[in-house]
Amino acid sequence: MKNILLSLIMVAISMSATAADKAPSQQLIKRLLKLQKKGVMIGHQDDPVYGTSWHFERNRSDVKEVCGVYPAVFGFDLGKIELESSTNIDGVPFDRMREEIIEHHMRGGIITLSWHAWNPVTGENSWDASGNAVSQILPKSSLNNKFNKWLNSVALFIKSLKTPKGKAIPVIFRPWHEMSGSWFWWGSKSCTPEEYKNLYKYTYNYMQSQGCTNIVWAYSPNLCDNDETEENYLKYYPGNDYIDLIGIDVYQFSADNTVYQANIRKELNVVKSVGQRLNKIIALTETGYQNTPDSTWYTKCLLPLIKEYPISYVLLWRNAWNDPKENYIAAPGKATEKDFVEFYKDKTTLFLNDIK
Repeated sequence: MKNILLSLIMVAISMSATAADKAPSQQLIKRLLKLQKKGVMIGHQDDPVYGTSWHFERNRSDVKEVCGVYPAVFGFDLGKIELESSTNIDGVPFDRMREEIIEHHMRGGIITLSWHAWNPVTGENSWDASGNAVSQILPKSSLNNKFNKWLNSVALFIKSLKTPKGKAIPVIFRPWHEMSGSWFWWGSKSCTPEEYKNLYKYTYNYMQSQGCTNIVWAYSPNLCDNDETEENYLKYYPGNDYIDLIGIDVYQFSADNTVYQANIRKELNVVKSVGQRLNKIIALTETGYQNTPDSTWYTKCLLPLIKEYPISYVLLWRNAWNDPKENYIAAPGKATEKDFVEFYKDKTTLFLNDIK
């Protein structure tokens, strides 16, 4: 009898392990690891929904119109989904976002999602850091029920990402990013590291309870202000059980490229070391240079950096049609157009046609 019981237990464990391995999230992780050996995927925020001179037209992309192919990674943001809005923080309809995610997945592309959630205490946007919001939304706090509804909206959207045959589409989800900065209501001056960790764990556990098996979980602080140590980088880290991919958000603000390059190297040295020690995929989860005034920035500044590190992808931020400064990638007619084509041709950079 004991032998039969033991056999049944072993079969159950084996079946559970097999099911976990077949989860969409695990399939994406395996794919990311495989592609990482080939090169660095290039990503762009909101790539197919607007660009420097157009918005919400179909079958357009600044990247595609420059080099003939879509980026490997599309980034989208879920901000305002918690308000039951039909459009996100940048005016993108969630229905359109879903369509673009499905189409890019069917092409062989990869998706990453961020979430600039509104402040649940003040009703203002993510950049209102007042109100001690994190402490108010955790279990047994006054706004926990409200937060659960917000999480449910996110879960419903993520679960709605399916192929025409009904198969779940895996996504990299990067909630509560740049927490080491002070500008968001979940940032360093608005909650303690322990509160932040509890926020992340709570988000993870809620999504798991809703059956979101298609999430690859990402952790991405921002530039650490000359305190580039593993201890500082992991200050808000919720734990290995909750994280699949780690990264860093670093932008260029100075005309001196060497300042940006030094910042990237300092940060990615730490990210690489942590990734190797904790066995996590690493990425440059957000970067760019506003309107990129340097015509050779992609090949002379960015490319040498990404060649130095085993990163999975680099996500360049959006090209806003209604804000000339909020442009971070090449577009037709821009000074960087020819240089970006050379960037595309380099064997290190992976675009959609390189990862199918």
